[in-house]
Amino acid sequence: MTNEEKIKNFLKQNNGYITTAELMSLGIGRYLIPDFINEGLIRKVSFGIYIDNSLLEDPYYILQKRYSHAIFSYNTAFYILNLTNRTPHEIDISVPKGKRVRGNYNVHYVSEKYYDIGIIEAESPAGNKVKVYNAERCICDMYRTNGEFDLELQNRILDYYFHSKDKDLDRLLEYAKIFNIYEKINTVVELMLKW
Repeated sequence: MTNEEKIKNFLKQNNGYITTAELMSLGIGRYLIPDFINEGLIRKVSFGIYIDNSLLEDPYYILQKRYSHAIFSYNTAFYILNLTNRTPHEIDISVPKGKRVRGNYNVHYVSEKYYDIGIIEAESPAGNKVKVYNAERCICDMYRTNGEFDLELQNRILDYYFHSKDKDLDRLLEYAKIFNIYEKINTVVELMLKW
C-alpha cells in the first residue's frame, strides 16, 4: 500500500483528520508532509493537525484534537446541545486548573474535583463527535457565575431545557447539591414546572 493510500484510508476512518503523530504511526516520515500538502491530499489546519483537502474545517473538532482536555461549556455547550440558537461570539471551553490552551477562546479553569462532572459526547455543528458538558451541568454553571448570561438568554435556555424530552431534573438537582446551589436551582425548577 502506498503512503497516499494509507493516508486516504486513515482520513476515511477518522472524520477526514490526521495528526503528525498519526502519520508517523503509519510509517510516514514527517519530512513527507509538505509533499502531501503540495499534492493537495491534505492541508494544515492547526499545529500538527491536517485535514482531507476536500473537506471544510470544523473548529470545534480541531480544538479538541489539539487539546483533548478542553470540554465545551457555557454558551458553546448550550449551542451544541441545541438549547439556544444564538451562535457563540467566542468558543467557551473548560479545562482543569494548570492546563494551558493557546488561542482566542473563553477559557474557564475548573478544579479537578468538578472537571469530570457531566462530560458527554455530542455532535458539533459540522457533525463530528466532541466532548461537551451536559445541559444539567451547564445550567448549574450558568447559575454559579454572575454576569456571564443576560436574563433574556437565561430564560430562553431554561425554556428550551424544560420543554426538552431529554431533561433530567433529578440529575440537575443532584449537580446543584454538588455545586452548593441547591436552593437556587430548586426554586428555578419549582417555578418552571408551574408554567
